Amino acid sequence: MDDEPLFDLGTILQVGEPGSKTDIDVGERATPIAVDWNNDGKKDLVVGDKVGKVRVFINEGLDVAPDFRTSQFLQSNGADLVVFGARSSPCVADLDDDGRKDLLTGNTDGQLLFYANTGADEYPSFSGYELVTADGVAIDLEATRSRPFVCDWTGDGSTDVLIGASDGLVRLYQGVGHMVGVDSGGVPVLAARLGAAHPNPFNPRVDIPFELAADDHVRISVYDTSGRLVAVLVNDARPAGEHLVTWHGADGSGRRVPSGVYLVRLESSASTDSGKLVLLR
Repeated sequence: MDDEPLFDLGTILQVGEPGSKTDIDVGERATPIAVDWNNDGKKDLVVGDKVGKVRVFINEGLDVAPDFRTSQFLQSNGADLVVFGARSSPCVADLDDDGRKDLLTGNTDGQLLFYANTGADEYPSFSGYELVTADGVAIDLEATRSRPFVCDWTGDGSTDVLIGASDGLVRLYQGVGHMVGVDSGGVPVLAARLGAAHPNPFNPRVDIPFELAADDHVRISVYDTSGRLVAVLVNDARPAGEHLVTWHGADGSGRRVPSGVYLVRLESSASTDSGKLVLLR
C-alpha cells in the first residue's frame, strides 16, 4: 500500500522473444527510467550506459506486466546518440512546451545536455543537443556524473530540475523559461552546427563541414567512445558562414588511431553540436 510500502526480492528485467529472453545488460552503469515512449498507454524502458548511449525497450505486453522483445539505440543526426562525456543518465519530458517529449541527460563532466525532439511525440527523433544554462551560464558542476530529474518542485507550473552528482549533494534549478537553444516555437536554434561528415565510414581521411551563424571562436575536437580527447582539429576564431575541416585519423601527436567509432564535437560561445565518425582501417 502507499502508506506502507513493501518490496519483493527483486527481478532482473529481460528482453527477447518468449522462450528465448535474456537479461537486459547495457554493459556498465545502467541508468533506467520508465516512460511511455510511443504513447500507447504502457510503460517502456529507457536506459543510459557508461559509454553515453541510450537504449529504448518498447513494452509489447501489459502496463502491469511489461514484455520487452527488442531494443534500439536512440539516434541523433542519423547515427547512434552518444552523450558527450559519456555516462548518459536520461530523463524524458516535454521541456520546451511544444507538446513533444524531449531528452535531458547528464554526463561524466557534470553538465546537462538537452536534445529537442524534432520528430513526433510518439516517434521522437533528435538532431544534436544544447548545453542547459543557469542564469546564462552552462551548468557544469565541479562534481561529476550529473543525473537529472525533471519535476515541478515549486508547484508553479514551470519545469524544475533536480540534479544528483558524485559529491552526494542534490541541487535544485528552478525553471524560469524554455530550455536553452529553443525559441518560443520549440525549434532548436544552433549558432554553430556540424554538417554531415563524408565519407563516413572513412579511411584515410574524413571531411567535416560546419556552419556559423556569426563570427565566433570555434573548437572542434575528436573523442573516443570512452570520452578521452583524441585530437583538436580547430581552436580559433572563424567568420560566419560555411567551413570545412579534415581529419586524417591521427591523434594530437600525429599517431594513427585504430579503427573504431569516434565522436566529433563542435563548441562555440553560443552552442555546441556533435556527430559520429567511423574509421575503418
